[in-house]
Amino acid sequence: MTPIIAFLIVIGILVFVHELGHFLTAKWTGMRADVFAVGMGPRMLGWNRITGFSFGPLPKDLDLGEYTDYRICWLPIGGYVKILGMIDESMDNEFVNRAPAPYEFRSKNAWQKALVLSAGVIMNLILAVVLFAGLHTAMGKSEMLTTQVGYVEPGSLAAELAIESGDRIVAVNGTPVDSWDAVIEQLGIEGTQDARTLVIDRQGARIQRTVQSSDVVRAVADGQGLGIMPMHMQVEVGNVISYGPADKAGLRSGDHVLAIDSMPVRSVSQLQHYIRGHAGQAVTMHIERGTETMPLQVNVGKDSAIRVELATSYVGPKRETSIGLVDAVGMAFADVKQTVVLIVGSVGHVIQGDVSVRQSFGGPIKIAKMAARSQELGWDAFLRFMALISISLAVMNLLPLPGLDGGHLVFVLVEAVIRREIPAQVKIRIQQVGMILLLALMAFVIYLDLT
Repeated sequence: MTPIIAFLIVIGILVFVHELGHFLTAKWTGMRADVFAVGMGPRMLGWNRITGFSFGPLPKDLDLGEYTDYRICWLPIGGYVKILGMIDESMDNEFVNRAPAPYEFRSKNAWQKALVLSAGVIMNLILAVVLFAGLHTAMGKSEMLTTQVGYVEPGSLAAELAIESGDRIVAVNGTPVDSWDAVIEQLGIEGTQDARTLVIDRQGARIQRTVQSSDVVRAVADGQGLGIMPMHMQVEVGNVISYGPADKAGLRSGDHVLAIDSMPVRSVSQLQHYIRGHAGQAVTMHIERGTETMPLQVNVGKDSAIRVELATSYVGPKRETSIGLVDAVGMAFADVKQTVVLIVGSVGHVIQGDVSVRQSFGGPIKIAKMAARSQELGWDAFLRFMALISISLAVMNLLPLPGLDGGHLVFVLVEAVIRREIPAQVKIRIQQVGMILLLALMAFVIYLDLT
């Protein structure tokens, strides 16, 4: 039940905040909303000023006037706000044969319509900022106090620069560095210099390496990164698939992988490369479980997989620094910006055909599994996951597709340009096609989750 509960908590909060944005701005701009619903499907219970608290559906001839029915529906997924005078996913068009009332969506100007439509996205982004800022304030800043390279990914940008495991980075762009966070910050893509110079200590000898900014940007955009990991990184076992090679060998969630066939393991990619190179063979993984260390023989499948989730954690010296609220908010905005750029970049790669849909998108099942996993890792990981999903929801809702907020915004933009309303029947047909495509996409994504 854990994945289901975690999923319902995440989706329930995010959808409520999203719809609350639409509802509040609709009220603020003088529009009426018949329904504010949490969940989908038939009405289970609710409250309004006309009938008070009640169970089941409301009478069909009930006129709420300026009031709203706040309800909970039977299907605990999603939610919606029904704004009068707006053709939405409900396909309600009974109002089109009468003159627009001043409290209806269709009687408002383009700016008011656009504000109401975009308010859900804005609220999701605000929620992400609040969550990130709260995490920064509560947890402070934790820096990895090492500048020594623990692992270099073969074929990566770092490998091309001839950086080796054991090198200690002394300075970047003439700035001394004393933590791995400082190294990454100085190498970051926000820099304005055309090249970055690294000063490296290799067994007492000082050497220099120069990397072009364009190469750094390209490596990050391709998802490969710089290809270096700091010393003191440990690979941790996450979920273990039942009856897979890892499960049969005795690996358990929470185990730490110290070495494989006597080779020290310092990154997930290092371990993955080694396993892929031993398809159909037996390898010995040296595991730390609590206070015990043990060797486990794992028979790698012929498909080069052992059916286990892996993650890395830093176990070396750290420097903890508290963060004030103002700085935390600034960092939160930076987190949101970076996440939006990554999501948009991922969608772009899918459109270009560089990355498959299976790699980039996940449906309810995948979200539920990730929510449960983040909940197991602690409240901070769970809140961070919620912030990331909130940003994803905001970005995806802005896509100019019928049925999404972005599709409604396209209608408003077109009507503002042609200076007249698009015929209701045209909107309904476009919405119907859009909903069919969205449902087909959701079915496809759920199929990918299941397979």
